[in-house]
Amino acid sequence: MLSAMSDGASIAVVGVGAIGGAMAAALGDAGHEPTLCVRTSFPRLSRSLNGETREYAHPVRTDPGEVSPVDWVLLCTKAHQNEGAAPWLRALIGPETRVGVMQNGIDHVARVSRYVAADRAVPCIVFLPSLVEEPGVIQQARPGTVRVPETPAGWALAELFGGQEAVGLEPTADFTSAVWSKLVLNAVGGAVCALALKPLSAVAAAEVHDLSTGLMEEIMRVGRAEGATFADDFVDKTFETYRGPIGAHWTSMAADRRDGKLMEWEARNAVVGQIGRRHGIPTPLNDALTALLAASDSPL
Repeated sequence: MLSAMSDGASIAVVGVGAIGGAMAAALGDAGHEPTLCVRTSFPRLSRSLNGETREYAHPVRTDPGEVSPVDWVLLCTKAHQNEGAAPWLRALIGPETRVGVMQNGIDHVARVSRYVAADRAVPCIVFLPSLVEEPGVIQQARPGTVRVPETPAGWALAELFGGQEAVGLEPTADFTSAVWSKLVLNAVGGAVCALALKPLSAVAAAEVHDLSTGLMEEIMRVGRAEGATFADDFVDKTFETYRGPIGAHWTSMAADRRDGKLMEWEARNAVVGQIGRRHGIPTPLNDALTALLAASDSPL
């Protein structure tokens, strides 16, 4: 049975796509050698950043039977792929394992509750523009940031990434506000762009401005009921973000729909309606887009 060991910490990355590949590379820069748990093998991990390409000799595994419990698991699949990752999680998680859930949405801890105690799970808010050119070949546009709660497990995860500059881990006091602010970006940008099959700038187009504004305000009302706070100019600043340099970026949901893949609308949009109903807050715009996304995911 194999597990990766480096500097006293054994680490496994489950799902080595754009995010998982960038995280595995950053861990390599920090002196670790994580085990890469994937469906399709590749000879070597490669990451390009700031005009420099680095290669990493991290062990690659395709069979959960080849691994054993580790100190840390980074779950980097998309939220709707967790069932497929279950054999890896059962093999890798032991009594002392901690799990960094590097996915979109807000219910990170609940998604891994079958495998690990809540105080050993670290929800992560990932801001990292990267893409996969082919299995194991990652293009990272710029250094990324991951925000985690200011908890012992959150600080411990941040320490794993010390000594490198490709991905910065930031323990955050008001994690609730941070995660709901990211959800506004993801839920609105993901839904509008996936249905329009256009890049992020589509959210700020005049034709959908009122719809985008209504969606943001709807999600913010639910977020406030969960304890999140938003700046008075949050909506305006969000539109500025969509009009800025990232406006040409395709969201992963839009790219998945374009490429005929399943989308993670449940973690980004359906969850808003579910929590809204728990608080008695109507979310008609979000519910309508959720229904359209669900229909788009269904075979004809």
